[in-house]
Amino acid sequence: MTRGWVPHDAGSLAQSAERVLHGELPHRDFDEIYTGGLSLLNALAFRVLGPSILTLRLVMFAVFLAWLPALYYVASRFVGSIAAGLVVLVSVAWSVPNYFAALPSWYNLFFAVFGTAALLRHVETGRRRYLVLAGSAAGLSFLAKIAGLYFLAAGILFLIYREHALARAEPAQRAPRAYAATISTGLLLFIVLLARLIGVHAGAAGIITFAAPGSAVAAWLTWQIWSDPAGSSADRFTRAMRLSLPFAAGAALPVVIFLMPYAMSHSLGVFWSGVFVLPAKRLTFASMQLPPLDTMGWALVPALLLVGTRRWTEGKARWWLTIALVVVLGWVLVHGHAVRVYRRVWYATRPLIPLAVCAGIVLLVVRRATMDSERRQKLVVVLGVAALGSLVQFPFAAPVYFCYVAPLGLLAAVAVSGTWDTRTRYVGACLLGFYLLFAVRWVNTGFIYGMGLNYVRDTQTHALALARAGVRVNASDKRVYEAAVAAVQAHERGPFIWAGPDTPEIYFLSAKRNPTRTLFDFFDAPADRVRRVLEAIDAHDIHVVVLNTAPPFSGPLPPALKAALVERFPHSEDAGGGWLQVRWRE
Repeated sequence: MTRGWVPHDAGSLAQSAERVLHGELPHRDFDEIYTGGLSLLNALAFRVLGPSILTLRLVMFAVFLAWLPALYYVASRFVGSIAAGLVVLVSVAWSVPNYFAALPSWYNLFFAVFGTAALLRHVETGRRRYLVLAGSAAGLSFLAKIAGLYFLAAGILFLIYREHALARAEPAQRAPRAYAATISTGLLLFIVLLARLIGVHAGAAGIITFAAPGSAVAAWLTWQIWSDPAGSSADRFTRAMRLSLPFAAGAALPVVIFLMPYAMSHSLGVFWSGVFVLPAKRLTFASMQLPPLDTMGWALVPALLLVGTRRWTEGKARWWLTIALVVVLGWVLVHGHAVRVYRRVWYATRPLIPLAVCAGIVLLVVRRATMDSERRQKLVVVLGVAALGSLVQFPFAAPVYFCYVAPLGLLAAVAVSGTWDTRTRYVGACLLGFYLLFAVRWVNTGFIYGMGLNYVRDTQTHALALARAGVRVNASDKRVYEAAVAAVQAHERGPFIWAGPDTPEIYFLSAKRNPTRTLFDFFDAPADRVRRVLEAIDAHDIHVVVLNTAPPFSGPLPPALKAALVERFPHSEDAGGGWLQVRWRE
């Protein structure tokens, strides 16, 4: 829980929470980079436990503990208790321990599983209270990060099928053409919006990973509605409304409560711009594509193992197959540090969601007449959540972003495999065991900088000896940040400093405030920016500035601003890393 950090991630989360603690409102008073709800939660934690990076992680750890039984519950709807427990272990190994930063993407994952469990419980009981709970999970996920809307969309897709399944259970009256036309138009619009979101810039691998799964679910739903007409349009619209209202009410409640301060201060427009308009800049400054399309072929290896060996389940053949598979997977584990082996395991893992979702759609079509309605509905839940949840990786498809959605893909794969043929359980157990051990040995012990590319053992073993830290970092970061904070605190007597570009952690670690509304400089409007920064420095009588010569996103300081800062703050000290400079004036 205390191992490792990415400085600007920790700094942006902590500074946002502290600004809320000082009475500022996200988006209205500063450029919150997420929706803002998590900053309120973290601010409350700071008030109770004290401001530190560790406090943020303690809050996330508490939610993580609640996530574990929900994860087990979802898995247990499709496989036995032992297999469900193994699914939980694999899900954990491929997720939180690899980057234990309290980022909102983890909360998107947690709430997606909470909401999935609630939807499955609704299928089993028919009680609308679980739709309210699922909607609340969607609303809370959105308040953590805009990506929470993906679970909301998955819930809507499921409710469309839920209504259809209930309609089919009643005697058919006539083809509901008005209803079918309305819903299919909405599904077509959904596919178009999904295609526009992903666009052609994601490449073929991105289209397959991000656009294809959700489009496949929507296309299958459209086919279902037209191929299995049931009930009248009036009845079906009424039933759809009865299902959607509890879900929508649950989603709206936390959002409405959160928006009350914005409404009272006439800032709803600012919130809309900060949440839905400003993030578009990330497509330019923070994006990464998936590995090339040909690498996705490695994902067929575990799939073909399941398909090709499902009949070898009797007598000696089963045991010889299992032994051979264990030997091969054992060799891969032993040599997992080799670049070729390491990358191929990742190549075989990352396309998990599109492969599982497409296999699930095929299964729903093939077993159309034999699979019972409840099982079909449960399968649709996990397929939709995985398909839309995969979009969390877009547009920054770094390997660590797969960790944010890997449990959703695993749940979908297990649901498909458990529904398709129970004879695959022996091969499935071997694969799950392999992925668990591989993650524990070769993923958990590395860190995100080399993740998915090559194995580099993590060196973040040094405690960052600052009052607001509580985390372990590498020797270089320890030296640089301890020196920088000491220099800031030695020369700045007031509450404000200026640091940039993209250096929010300096403000928080040195217990100083930011005189501007900017956490990452690329969010700031470039027009007249030099004047605005200098005026903020003068207005707050700032004596210390910290210059980052290697910002991760925004690029170097404008030459005019850098020259003005050097002139105004003539004294300087290199913090030790060659990229962080503290400057001050007497």
